[in-house]
Amino acid sequence: MLNTRADSDLAFLFKKIIYATSLQPINADVERKKVFNDKTYNPKLKYPKLNGNLITIKNNLEKIKTDGNIMGKLLDEKRKELLSMANSLLHIGSVSVTSYSKYIYGTPSKELVDTSYKLMNLEIGKEEERYATFTTMRKMIESLLFYGFQWKVKEKDMLAGARIDQINKVIYINKNRKFSDNDIKRLIVHEIGTHVARAENGRKQNYNLFFIGFPKYLETEEGLAAYNESNAGLLSNKIIKNYAGRVIAVDLALKNSFSYVYNTLLEYFDKDEALTLTLRTKRGLSDTAKPGAFTKDHLYLKGKLLVEDYVKKGGDISKLYVGKIGIEHVNLVPKIIKYE
Repeated sequence: MLNTRADSDLAFLFKKIIYATSLQPINADVERKKVFNDKTYNPKLKYPKLNGNLITIKNNLEKIKTDGNIMGKLLDEKRKELLSMANSLLHIGSVSVTSYSKYIYGTPSKELVDTSYKLMNLEIGKEEERYATFTTMRKMIESLLFYGFQWKVKEKDMLAGARIDQINKVIYINKNRKFSDNDIKRLIVHEIGTHVARAENGRKQNYNLFFIGFPKYLETEEGLAAYNESNAGLLSNKIIKNYAGRVIAVDLALKNSFSYVYNTLLEYFDKDEALTLTLRTKRGLSDTAKPGAFTKDHLYLKGKLLVEDYVKKGGDISKLYVGKIGIEHVNLVPKIIKYE
């Protein structure tokens, strides 16, 4: 009974913690222009006022109890992860966001950073014709209808090219970007073929944890998305280099200012991409002159390499689609539910 109640309570509180949206700077466009005018400038980022009572959410998370079995341990780990998210939002703007981010997402290893620098030598092909957001949205909607997913597609001002809101069944597309035909196909594989599919499968399981995500599931989530892109022949050198740039940005940002990270990335990327990579990494901080990072971005390349290794060792990709689980959870799943 403890685990059933804990699972239900965690799902309820998960919906209250709008983590990704809360970490989106509301003055990014203004600060972006200042950086373009002065490469030594360190942005002063502002964030939206948070909805809901985070203190109450934190207190409720601290009260949740679980059994000592396999599922109980997973639920307790997820509880601690959500607690770190709540604490991060309570301290948004301060450098302490970094420590909570490190707990949730970890930090890149030296080996991963070294690999990323080697990928900076990849040759980038000629740019394809790019389409307005409307075309991208239309093709995403057509794909959702084809697979039978009852989701909506909306445009939004944000740092990412696209992201999903699994609670409200919405795929958001960056309103300020244009996408090539390859980009659109890749987004369909990444967002619908991976994120939406895993969320919908997870929604059907007997525990909400399969839907809200097992603890530390995200590196497998993003790694599987990147693996699927590659498997479909859609992962261009430009995207691989971008994933590697995210690793480098995180590694540098942990110890350096915004301007240092940005100017280092200018050695490998144009100013728009270098700035976006740096902004993504400095999310959560207000004074970006200080060292500190939102470390999530290193998981894309790390996860891709992990999924490739999983497949190389004979791992079954279909088992990763039972819900939002990590590779490390595959052998635990049969003890929790039975595969069809």
